[in-house]
Amino acid sequence: MSPREKHIPDNAHRTSVCLTAEDRGAIHWISEVRRAKGDKRTTTNDILVDSLWYFLDKTEGKSKDQIRATLPPVPPNSRPQSKVTEMPKPKKKR
Repeated sequence: MSPREKHIPDNAHRTSVCLTAEDRGAIHWISEVRRAKGDKRTTTNDILVDSLWYFLDKTEGKSKDQIRATLPPVPPNSRPQSKVTEMPKPKKKR
């Protein structure tokens, strides 16, 4: 199985969301429908983000461009480097 291409932007921040069984059921149903259509946006994150933008557009009348205009510009290298270090494999001992 090949790895899935990266689809979360570098400037995204991790957060947590509490979902009920009904919420998870609805997300699972949407995911399966999208998978059957061949859509690549089938993860919980994709579905929730799509729902957020749909809600803002249809209910609140705000577009992505209007929201972007309210945000301060992000400097290019503002994301801190990862503190994870790769350790070399230990040599085999006999």
